[in-house]
Amino acid sequence: MATKRVKFPRRQALNRAVPKYTPSPWQEALHRNQAKRKWVWAGRRAGKGRAAIQEAISTILEASKKKFIVNGEDVTDTLVPDIHIWTVAPTKAQMRQVWNEMKAYIPKYMWKGYDGRAGGRGGAWHEDEFYVELEVRTPNGGFAADTVRKSVLWELRSADNPESLQTVGLDFLHIAEAQDVKKVAWDKVEWVTESPGRMGRVFAEGIPPIARSHWFSRQFMYAENNPSLQNLAVRATSFDNMYLTDSQKENIRKQKETTAEWIWERMVMAKQPDVGGGFFRKIEDAAVGMELARPIEGHAYVAGLDLGKQVDPTVLIIKNRITRESVHSIEMLKTDWVLQKETLLAELAQWNCETVMMDSSGMGGDVLFDELLNLGVPVVGKKFTPQTKYQLFLNYAVALQNGTVSFPPEWSKLRSELDAIEVQQAGLGYTFRHPNSAHDDWVDAEVLALMACDPPDAMDDEYEPVTTIRTVEPLTENSVSYTGGRLMRWRRQRKAKQLQELRKLTEISTNQESLLLDAMD
Repeated sequence: MATKRVKFPRRQALNRAVPKYTPSPWQEALHRNQAKRKWVWAGRRAGKGRAAIQEAISTILEASKKKFIVNGEDVTDTLVPDIHIWTVAPTKAQMRQVWNEMKAYIPKYMWKGYDGRAGGRGGAWHEDEFYVELEVRTPNGGFAADTVRKSVLWELRSADNPESLQTVGLDFLHIAEAQDVKKVAWDKVEWVTESPGRMGRVFAEGIPPIARSHWFSRQFMYAENNPSLQNLAVRATSFDNMYLTDSQKENIRKQKETTAEWIWERMVMAKQPDVGGGFFRKIEDAAVGMELARPIEGHAYVAGLDLGKQVDPTVLIIKNRITRESVHSIEMLKTDWVLQKETLLAELAQWNCETVMMDSSGMGGDVLFDELLNLGVPVVGKKFTPQTKYQLFLNYAVALQNGTVSFPPEWSKLRSELDAIEVQQAGLGYTFRHPNSAHDDWVDAEVLALMACDPPDAMDDEYEPVTTIRTVEPLTENSVSYTGGRLMRWRRQRKAKQLQELRKLTEISTNQESLLLDAMD
């Protein structure tokens, strides 16, 4: 049975003890609940970190008056330190924000050695080791008569070293950004709260994990379905922060237009994604395009190219640059590079592609990229890393959500690959897997082709392509223009066209082609 807690100070008293903190309604309701373990799903900027600090201070005040009695004997002096608190964050970098807020919200009269002078900290804060030493003093600098545990050690620990998260007993455990803390770390710290003489409080906060199997998700769901003095689950959205201005709230709402809906709802509304973790939504809504055998005169086209590696196919997807509609595709499997190269050159020439976004990562990616570049293909290399791939996928997910991209319904491979891709948390980033599909080559080619397209708002009601630098500028993940690179590619494209005309008139060798290209400059 949970130990009875002292009543949390009313708001006015709390304000005197802890400067600057006036809880929002959701925070105040959280503070007044007496549950031993509190699990908080809250949107960004909702105030979950500050609420955690106030919960820790409340536990300090309560623990300072609690004796440790064993068989009728007072053994409080055996507790070393008197009161022990941990904040565990996924990485050391994420500890910094908590550290800064601790400095702002822990009353200065509780800092060990603080003498009241401006800027004086009395050596309480140990920056290198991330720990602070406190004393449970009253605002006048003395100790209350019923204070039996006077000193506090508050340490910040990183969850990326799980082996260091043990061998202590804690009065209060704060887990920051719990959705990024791995289970192996939780398995270590869960038991440090079950120690004789310690309060054993837990406050875990973050946004909802993507996977329902995540330990934080399981703990939250259990608490939500079984509220008790042992467990409490609390949800709060970003809009529940009463200090956000109307302008800030409106900016948060507008972010929904530039990110996937499920990501926005997770980050802002603290809603967990649907079961399965599927990354792309509204796939069927986008399968309304028309496949073309040849280009339409006056239309501009771009392409995405994913080169096959070992058993993977090479996939080329052609998109209308303005409408962002996929209109043509080629898949080549177990075909030698010479034949692939000739096929690609012929197709790209037929469609007069202005830009070809290509995956240049992996074994031989740079070599093949250079070879195509030397042949006059207007290729732009994109090295796939977890970060760049996530951004490409996110851009495409937003386009699906907003209905600004389409492809032919008969492209069953693209549809199945889009449907199969799942996103998983990986530290501070994401990884993708496709357990129900053997490949993701069509998806890679599709998202690369979209990257070469114009922004969705560049299309007029009636499609009248205007070949200018402004209209052919593709978007990047950081909104940086490719204008300079585009001019270079136009030059290469012009040379390639000139070379094609020469081929019609005469047969020239590869070495002669190189000399001619140099002469065209």
